[in-house]
This record gives sequence, structure tokens and C-alpha cells, in this order.
Amino acid sequence: MKQKDILIVDDDDLVCHSLKEMLGMEGYKVDSTLDGLEALQKLRDTKYSLIISDIRMPTLDGIELLKEVRGKNLDSFLIFITGHGHIDGAVEAIKLGAYDYITKPIDDIRLKLTIKRALEQKQLLDSYQDLKKKIRPWELDDRIIVKDHKMVELLDLVQTVSETLATVLITGESGTGKSMLAKYIHRHSSRKGGPFIELSCGTLTETLLESELFGHVKGAFTGAERTKKGKFEDAQGGTIFLDDINCASLNCQIKLLRILQERTFERVGGNESIHTDVRIITATNTPLPLEVEKKRFREDLYHRINVVSLFIPPLRERLGDIEPLIEYFIKRFNETHQKKIKGITKNALQLCYNYHWPGNVRQLENVMERGVILSPGDFIIPEILPDEMRLGTPVAEDTADLPLAIALAEAEKRIIFRCLKQHNWNRQTTAQVLGISRTTLFNKMRQYQIDDPRKISESLLH
Repeated sequence: MKQKDILIVDDDDLVCHSLKEMLGMEGYKVDSTLDGLEALQKLRDTKYSLIISDIRMPTLDGIELLKEVRGKNLDSFLIFITGHGHIDGAVEAIKLGAYDYITKPIDDIRLKLTIKRALEQKQLLDSYQDLKKKIRPWELDDRIIVKDHKMVELLDLVQTVSETLATVLITGESGTGKSMLAKYIHRHSSRKGGPFIELSCGTLTETLLESELFGHVKGAFTGAERTKKGKFEDAQGGTIFLDDINCASLNCQIKLLRILQERTFERVGGNESIHTDVRIITATNTPLPLEVEKKRFREDLYHRINVVSLFIPPLRERLGDIEPLIEYFIKRFNETHQKKIKGITKNALQLCYNYHWPGNVRQLENVMERGVILSPGDFIIPEILPDEMRLGTPVAEDTADLPLAIALAEAEKRIIFRCLKQHNWNRQTTAQVLGISRTTLFNKMRQYQIDDPRKISESLLH
């Protein structure tokens, strides 16, 4: 598409000619037309920064032209020319999104100044839009704290998924942020104007869970004194997030499968079929294929909810997120507890990098709240961190249910990680102690995604 500065639209040939000549002498690239309909045709072929149009024209007036431009999401600015007797039309145009208007007879100096300001503002807006395209969407969301490359790659995928209506299964350890990710998907989807309903399937009995999800009719069970709507009705037009989906009973799973297949359900104890228009996002910290193998989870439901699978890495595998998360939590808890903690000392930060974080981001959040509350000075220091972090208490890991190859790999990963820490991340010394070559150590670190926290910390400072 061609690019030009200004399009002049006026059914008076003299006005078109004189404006085109004057603005051409000012250095602008100018087109002109005597007809509003012809102006629309020109807008299909050429991109204009600014349109200068008369309001009153026979075939398509200026207001209709403005509506067409806005309806087609064209980003041209509009300046209208109007007679003194038609100021009301110009005011209406401003309300509809026009940049400004000029009254007849045209004051050349005022017109030139108005054009100059309009084009400068248009240039600023274009620069801002270009910048927005370069910035990833979650970088504009202060609820998403992500720096580690693994999470950046995940959110790139999440951004694509959010714009669809696909059913999503989020997996990961407890405390990694599955609920946060589900809310982010909803906020960036076409359903963001609808409700977001969240429910944990692991906190309710079978009867109560079915009642919460599907509602019940009066007398359906003991205590059902009135008819009640369920979450699937409350979430109409929006998103429902079912955490701990592995805890749903087999009977509940059958009803969920029907919703995914037919978009209908009945309240507990009722016969009326209710249509639902809801996007379903589920989450689990338990491997569902293993649950399927043990006949505790329906295979057909697993495949239905696993259209798109998103795995959130544990915090110990995304060390690049630790420091920005700490900064975020310190700022938040300063406001909550009316404190003025400036940050965390290098030694305390190193302990955070070295720790295994079995409770992931949720545990880090609790540790930072404790640190903000108990810090005697301006910084969080090692002495006020929990004992297991300061004393290096090993975190027990149950590998009894893992295949031998995976269990051995986990053991090898922990040995390499601890040896690297013990020798201050010196690869040459670590390789000698372990009795392997430096190249083998490097390949093992890459295989197990073991990153040197010092390099990560340095990269975050630049």
C-alpha cells in the first residue's frame, strides 16, 4: 500500500486545488478528490496520515466518511472544514473522533499549525504502537513477573493460546502459579468481558463438588432447601478454571465430558437440560496419564481437556525469575505492612538461588513476607531467612514411584548441582571432583538445565 501525508476531500474544485497547491509547497505529499465515495476508494489503495474534509458534501458527507474510516479501523487523523452555520456538525465530528475543525473562510496560518500538530501527534501515536508491538503483552501486565527464558517461551505460547477458544490443561507443581496463568489466559481472550470462575476440585466432597459445578434442585439431597445455580451457569460467556481436576470423582468426570462434547448438563436432581457457553481451563499437579493408567481418571476426558497442555516449570528450574519476584514481593509487602525495606543482601539472595523451593513461588512469597516483617534494618539478611534455607537442609524427594532411569537422572542432577554449589560454580574443579571431563559436565548441565545463578543475577543487572 502506498503512503501519503494528506488527502483533501471537498466538492469545491477551487478549495481542493488551492489547498493542494499550498500544502504541496509546504513539502507534504497530497492527494485530493471532489467526492466522499471516491475518497473511500483512495483509502483502500493508499494510506494517509491525515484527511482534510468538508463536512457537507452531496454523495457522502464528512460525518459518514469519518464513520467509515473508524469502522474500517483506519488510523488516519481527520480535520474538518465547515461554515459558521454548521458548527454543530463539527462538534459532533469531534465527539466521533475527529482531530479538529477549521471554519470558513480558511485561515491559512491556523490551518498549517493545526496540520503540523495533527501530524506530530500522529507520529507519536505511530511510534507508541510500534513500541507496543515490540513489547510482549505480559510485560505490560504488572501481575506477571517473568524474566527466565523458560517462562518467556511459555508465555509466548500462552499468548497464542489465549486468542483461541481451545480447552487448556495447565500442569506443574503446587505453588508454581497455575491459577495466575489461567487468569492471564482469560484476560487476554475474547471472553475477557465475561466472568472468570475458579473452583478447586480437591476441596469438596463428591456431592458438594457436583452441586457447585452444576447446581441442584430443591430436595436433591439432604440440606438442599432451595434450587441453586452452579458455576457453569455463573460462568456463561466467560471462563471456568477447575484446579486439581484429578480429584474429581468418576461420576463428575462423566458430566464434565458431556459438557465438553455437547455443551449441556442438568442440575443435580433435575431433568432440565441447560446449555452452557463456557471456556474450560483445568489444572493438576498430578500426572494425569498415571491416573488414567490406574483407572482413576477417564482417558476420554483426559484427551478432551488436553487440547493444549501448558507446563509451568518449578521455581528451582527458572532461577532467572527469583530476583524479580523478590523485588515484587518486597514492594508489595512494604505497602501491606507499612515497611520501608529497600531490598535483599547479596548473601541472602544467594541463599535464595541455592534453595530447592519445594513450595515454589507461593513459598517464596511467604518467605519474603516474613523477611519484610522481621528485617531489623533496610535489607533482608540471611539471619532472618528460614533455617532450612540458611543451614542447607536437604529437601527429601520421594522417587519410589519413578521409573529407574528417571530416578537415576534426578539423583545425578542433584549430585552435580550440590557439587557445583560446594565449589562456587567452578566447572573445572567440579569436573575433577566428579571424575568427568569439563565437556561432559557442561553437557550434563545443559541436559538437566542447571544454570549458574551468578550469571543470571549479573544479566538481570544490565
